[in-house]
Amino acid sequence: MKKPKLKVELRDNTGKEINKKFRKEGIVPGVLYSPHDKENLILKVNNIELSKLLSAKSHGLIDLEIDDGKKKVSRLAVIKDLQYNSLKRQIVHVDFYGVTLKEKLTLEVDIELIGEPIGVKEGGIMQAELRKVEIECLPSQVPDILKVDISNLNIGDHVSVGEIEIPEGVEILTALDRIVASVVLPTKIEEVVEEEEEGIEGEEGEEGEEKAKGEEKVETKEEPPSSAPKEK
Repeated sequence: MKKPKLKVELRDNTGKEINKKFRKEGIVPGVLYSPHDKENLILKVNNIELSKLLSAKSHGLIDLEIDDGKKKVSRLAVIKDLQYNSLKRQIVHVDFYGVTLKEKLTLEVDIELIGEPIGVKEGGIMQAELRKVEIECLPSQVPDILKVDISNLNIGDHVSVGEIEIPEGVEILTALDRIVASVVLPTKIEEVVEEEEEGIEGEEGEEGEEKAKGEEKVETKEEPPSSAPKEK
């Protein structure tokens, strides 16, 4: 598997004000940690380069090229955590986890749905239930993405995590009975229409009954004819 490269730099200064300044300059504060290092490495990353890496959906191994101002050192790592500004959807911090080739990793990998279900062509609706799964494997075995073929799904069918084809050496930690995708009938729309129709019929029935009762009341309250003798 080809490992994408990402250039990062060591930084000395930390704190909220420094981080705000970095972000205005298009730099994302970051940190590299692992059980193999005595101290965490405090980093700064170019926001554009990091965004390119993420858009390529490279969630596996990364070849970090660390520049300390004097020399460059390469480290194998994975992205362990990303923090975002909820309003601007801007990356505000990134955590890297340093690994070795002999150490198993636990991380999440994206799922890609392939094909158009038969059931959708027949009027059904495809529902994607799961976008990622958690896996464990050696760094050299990390897949970039897990593809799931949904083209044979009919209405009422689904595909679960246990049916995903995985590369050799990879173990899925997500519950195998979790549904990845399903095809269902658009029943909600039909139920709304039926409820509206029942409401209209009910209103018409009530109006008819009220009208009949009103007519009965009018008939029972008729005045006697003018030729009838009046009480003295």
